[in-house]
Amino acid sequence: MRRLLYVLFITIIIFISIYGLKGWGSSNEINSSKGEWMGAWTASMQSPGEDGVSHKGFENQTIRLILRPHIDGEKMRIRLSNTFGLDPLSIDEVHVAITKNGSEIIPGTDQKVTFGGDEKVTIPSGEKEFSDPIPLKVNSDKNLAVSLYVKDKTGPATWHPRSMQTTYISTGNHVSDSDTSAFKTKEEAWFWLDGVDVVADPSVKGSLVVVGSSIANGNHSTVNANHRWPDYLAKRFNQGSSDVKMSVLNAGISANQLINSHSDKGENALARLERDVFSQTGVKAVILNQGLNDIRHYPEYDADKIIERMRQIINSVHGQGLKIYGGTLTPFKGSGMYTSKKEKTRQEVNDWIRTSGEFDGVIDFDKALRDPEEHERFLPKYDAGDHLHPNDLGYKKMADSVDLSMFK
Repeated sequence: MRRLLYVLFITIIIFISIYGLKGWGSSNEINSSKGEWMGAWTASMQSPGEDGVSHKGFENQTIRLILRPHIDGEKMRIRLSNTFGLDPLSIDEVHVAITKNGSEIIPGTDQKVTFGGDEKVTIPSGEKEFSDPIPLKVNSDKNLAVSLYVKDKTGPATWHPRSMQTTYISTGNHVSDSDTSAFKTKEEAWFWLDGVDVVADPSVKGSLVVVGSSIANGNHSTVNANHRWPDYLAKRFNQGSSDVKMSVLNAGISANQLINSHSDKGENALARLERDVFSQTGVKAVILNQGLNDIRHYPEYDADKIIERMRQIINSVHGQGLKIYGGTLTPFKGSGMYTSKKEKTRQEVNDWIRTSGEFDGVIDFDKALRDPEEHERFLPKYDAGDHLHPNDLGYKKMADSVDLSMFK
């Protein structure tokens, strides 16, 4: 009997040492009393361009990517994507730090990043890779710098163009440099980095993914200012007076479409749901604000065509046990592609979004931004000047029009 008890005791000790007290969890799981992994930032990746920097790729260069996380965290991890790479991607060294200004980082915050304990990581074609946990405290009021050094030729690079954020590039390995002297080249794009997770406070109830096109992406907002409407929305969720705490993940792609989307505009919204939405850490809900590009570029599409695709997305999101909220399509008269027929389609789609009851909630961006005297146009103070995109004030107005109580 004593021998049997001894064997049982040893078996229990081995089980706990391997799987932990909570059972069959991964080594990255965190006790819920201290917070759990939560998506704090994302960028939806696209295939390389037919020419330019993404087509050429990199060799013996450091790429310093700047981003603003949308929630605080006690520690962090990053996710790198070789989704559209044709060959395995080898990154020789990765560092993260808190930025001071531009490409300059704050000395003492620099942290080396490992992957399964190794400094170097090789990501197969079509795959993604999480880093090990990084002991860097993340503040949603501070930008992060993620510096990647690649020694060998990478080939065409998976990327997110029109980032509305400057990326800094140097020759040679400068991942831990705190000053800016080595970073001579600038690009408005993110490369390979498609996610940052943090160990968030338990008060943060989940992440909310915004699926959209250039308006979600923040086109025409001030570069490097984090003035996209999802940025403003994240600030509202996480201010002290908010009853609902959520992270906001921006899955907007410039020029993206619901139905047909050329490769340089990202895959269509339905096709990219699994990668850009369902695979996000801690996702609980989705805001869909898309369809205007389909109406603008395909005059043969009527409202039924747009609505049919929206229904497919709603069903797919609900099939994952998630909530989905519909944003009405904003005005575009004066943008150069406007016709009365297209406007009729937009109005019919908006009427369906508002009244069908198929979304779990509605956000009326159209009402927030339109001119009350001429509903087909932006109110001038919210117009970026192209009569299609909001300016910074317009993006803030969009975020302010969201009823946070819907997400309780």
